[in-house]
Amino acid sequence: MSTLEEILAAAEHLKPAQFVQLRKRLDKLEQQLWEAELSATTTELRQAGIHDRQIDQMVVRRRRESRT
Repeated sequence: MSTLEEILAAAEHLKPAQFVQLRKRLDKLEQQLWEAELSATTTELRQAGIHDRQIDQMVVRRRRESRT
């Protein structure tokens, strides 16, 4: 049984209050992972000489291209 399957099996037996607590802790973990990924991406882009304005321009260009 994989770790994920073990976690899901255990979660199925939690009381509602415990399940809510689990969700809150998972949400916090997800936020921490997202912030770490954002930080790494920001560092990588800055090292490549790409700044916020250029990123904004790339996003706008990509959105326009996806409409056509």
